[in-house]
Amino acid sequence: MVEQPLNEALEYVNHVKRTGIVMSMLAALVASLLSIIIAGMMTKRITNIAAITDHLATGNMNASLKVTSNDEIGQLALAFNKMVVQLKASRTELRDSEEKYRSLVENSNVGVYRKTGNDNSFIEYANPALAKMFGFPSVEELLQASAIQFSDQESFKLLIEEIDQQGAVKEREIRLKKKDGTSVWCSVTSIKHFDEKRQVFLIDSVVKDITERKIAEEALRQVHADLEIKVNERTQELRVLNEKLYRLSLEDGLTGIANRRCFDEFLQREWQRARREQLPLALIMLDVDLFKHYNDTYGHVSGDECLKRVAGVIKEVAKRATDLAARYGGEEFAIVLPNTDQANAVKLGNEILVGVRELGIRNATAVSSQIVTISLGIAVIIPSDITTPESLIIAADQALYQAKNAGRNQLQVASTNT
Repeated sequence: MVEQPLNEALEYVNHVKRTGIVMSMLAALVASLLSIIIAGMMTKRITNIAAITDHLATGNMNASLKVTSNDEIGQLALAFNKMVVQLKASRTELRDSEEKYRSLVENSNVGVYRKTGNDNSFIEYANPALAKMFGFPSVEELLQASAIQFSDQESFKLLIEEIDQQGAVKEREIRLKKKDGTSVWCSVTSIKHFDEKRQVFLIDSVVKDITERKIAEEALRQVHADLEIKVNERTQELRVLNEKLYRLSLEDGLTGIANRRCFDEFLQREWQRARREQLPLALIMLDVDLFKHYNDTYGHVSGDECLKRVAGVIKEVAKRATDLAARYGGEEFAIVLPNTDQANAVKLGNEILVGVRELGIRNATAVSSQIVTISLGIAVIIPSDITTPESLIIAADQALYQAKNAGRNQLQVASTNT
């Protein structure tokens, strides 16, 4: 058996170790190179996605990625391309919608504007209708005016406060100023919102010119006011006429004193009052002596004149506001004297008797006096539950007939006095 020297054996082992190390290093180098190559390929694809994304951010919707594999990067590129297609479609739809909205606003007959809500209140946008509404030849000139002028600054302040508190107003009627300083009535609908940074709030408004409507309303109000005045005037005229007619209905057309209807109503009222208060109520009934003969002798015209002159004496004597003189019928008259006792009633009756004599109206048919005279009957009573106004009339009428039977041209007092 031949023995190998130790040195040779060690040399061989070292050779094998060196060879292994070299091979390991070569393998690591190859792996590193492959990793770098693969990483570079992946980085390039991701870089391409980033670059395309930048194009999209600038508004370029024609960018897309090439799909070269089915791995994760390929799936990402495929999804990215689909997103680009959807964004492009959405952008087209949004652009079409904006164009329609802009066309609608620009061609609308209704004013539209946006302004800031701060104290300066300058207009950021306005449509041609608003410029025309306020007498500006162009939108640019309106925008240079900085702000819409309100005819009433207090109304503007209240409008802004309401928008600030409630976020919107609807169809608020307010008066604004045109470029030439004249007023225009507008209906304003506004909504408040903030800008993207929420630092300044904006107010978008729709403005309708309602000047013609307000003028029509004012004209209608004026017509109503004029009509109401005329109605009030006519009502007053009718009231006066009705009062006149009522007075006429209570007035004797010939003599101008109260008629029988007025006498009946007055006597009923005063009777009830005297009964409540237990006061005396006096009644004088009188008529013209031999009036039928006078009328037949001198005619109806003279007869009417005679009655009017007798009524004048009665009115002159019975002139208290509480008394009532009335033509009872034909040539007969009646005088109601509230709160009057017998002595005062007789005194007043004698004054009338003398007053008619002093008229000196000629009456040849009156053989004894040759003038027109009267006869009077007086009754005085304190009303009670067992008496009536009719009983007072009967008593005065009986006294009158007593005066007639006693020779006329005198007065008699009823025996039922109290």
